[in-house]
Amino acid sequence: MAESSNYDSILEAAVASAMLGLRNMSNEQLSNLLEDTAKIDSIIDNLPQARTLPTEREMGLAQNKSLAEWNLSQEPKLEEAKARLKETYDKAVSLKAEVEELKARLDKLTKQRSLDSSSAILQAAAQDAEDESEKIAESFIEGNIEIEQFLREYMEKKKVAHMRKIKSQKLLAFLKEQQYGIPVSEEEFIFDLFVPVMMNIVRPWRTFQNSLVRREFATLREKARKIEPKYLYEPKFEDTRVYPEYEALNVRLQGYDYVPLEKFQAYVHKIAKRFNFRVIESYAVAAQTQRVITYKPNSTVIDSELDVSIYDRVVRIGNVPTVRLPLFLNILQTHLPVGVKMTVKKHEKADEDYRYIPDLLLKAKQDELRSLDDVNVRRNLGWE
Repeated sequence: MAESSNYDSILEAAVASAMLGLRNMSNEQLSNLLEDTAKIDSIIDNLPQARTLPTEREMGLAQNKSLAEWNLSQEPKLEEAKARLKETYDKAVSLKAEVEELKARLDKLTKQRSLDSSSAILQAAAQDAEDESEKIAESFIEGNIEIEQFLREYMEKKKVAHMRKIKSQKLLAFLKEQQYGIPVSEEEFIFDLFVPVMMNIVRPWRTFQNSLVRREFATLREKARKIEPKYLYEPKFEDTRVYPEYEALNVRLQGYDYVPLEKFQAYVHKIAKRFNFRVIESYAVAAQTQRVITYKPNSTVIDSELDVSIYDRVVRIGNVPTVRLPLFLNILQTHLPVGVKMTVKKHEKADEDYRYIPDLLLKAKQDELRSLDDVNVRRNLGWE
């Protein structure tokens, strides 16, 4: 477009320059000029614009040649840049496919493991660490371990328990805000979390100080074997009666609300210890989701749909005498919260398998490896 306008301007300037010489000619001179083409060519060749055209043409050719040589010199760089672009594009496509695969696995794991079950497992782990620290404190008070070992092990267990409680409380606050839309302020969270934690630290420390005082002022009577008052004047007859015991029982609790379920699980744990039962383990099982559908009266039209989560907690106890079990179950049944279902049964291997969530990707790979043993598959792959 710019070249066309430049050509038009040169043409107009050439015509204007030629007309300056033709305006002073007579009609006869103009007639002779029309018949003499050589003279017309001479007038055109003598125009300034016509004389500069060869020079401009040579300059244009030189510029085009220089530009073409520069473009050719840039060809290796362009090819290298194209190769890098193709490599980067292939890498981006590969990373995108990897990210999509990881996202799909994450979605599957998210569906399998809810935040509720993770919170319950974290709370159970915090309770286990707390119980272990209490056992260490009791062992120290009884004089079974030295003070250096007590300080080292007790502080380590307390640190683990408090860290798990902090994470559990933070997760519960997040679940509360997510389910009910009630935000928890930072001040409320710190107060609700650290006040119980500080009380748990101060109470064992006071017990520890009292035990040190008792150790410093120990008397011969205290060092002597402790005898209960009722056995001072009457001999102690050993009870030779042997009662059958259950090696392992599972107290399974199920309900739709995990808050009373968690509290009742802790209550079962505490009552089992008071009965001198051995609490083998107290854990949570992944929650299950059921869809509840209600229909309009006298029709099959769906009125509403609701996804309900069923939470599951298990307290495993051992060395349970048969004579104490009925009273233990009667107490639990009396204090059973509304909406909580309790089942007591012997521990089996199926209960342990039910506890864990299967890895679907690993199961698919195992099935794929088993399929390689098939004769037809090996023949299709060309291995036989």
